[in-house]
Amino acid sequence: MSSSERNIRRHSGPVTGLFQRWRHLLIGGVALGLAGCFTPVYAPTASLPGGVAEELKRIDVGSVRVSGGDEAMAHELRSELIFALDGERTEDLEKRYRLTAVVAAQRSSPIISTATGRAASGAINANVAWQIEDLETESIVLTGSQRGEASYDRTDQRFAALRARREAEQRLARQLARLVATQVAIDFRTGQHQLSRIDDS
Repeated sequence: MSSSERNIRRHSGPVTGLFQRWRHLLIGGVALGLAGCFTPVYAPTASLPGGVAEELKRIDVGSVRVSGGDEAMAHELRSELIFALDGERTEDLEKRYRLTAVVAAQRSSPIISTATGRAASGAINANVAWQIEDLETESIVLTGSQRGEASYDRTDQRFAALRARREAEQRLARQLARLVATQVAIDFRTGQHQLSRIDDS
């Protein structure tokens, strides 16, 4: 190794370390700057001093209808929506809005057993269309739709297959409720329900 190579290696360490430190500082500064651009969905705002969570508690969950699925799935979805919007219901707030939903569910058998020629698994696809009505003005202030899917194993045992399908419907109901509640929270956070009220007036 020549003396020039030794000098380059000797001096590259501190320079590289300094460069790394500057790079970390730059990345940290950019991240810190961007952190101010993101605000929690449930944080209080000027229009919602109690936060979005308190406003969601003012939503009454009305009828939930399911086509292509069991009535039990409609009951499950309604219960999950109540919990997703109102939580533990520690305080009883006067309802200002009403949410209703219509679900279109479809069952399919994506996997067929080559040995028996029967379906080895099943899937439930669902689309939920929902709307929120302002009870004071009797006008629709928000609408939306979300999609979800749940799969399950099918067996030759009838009751086991029914139980697996029922559990899949329960998972799907929870999934749809979370999607709807999240979208409603975002729309309330951004004031979409108030903009719709202004447009109608």
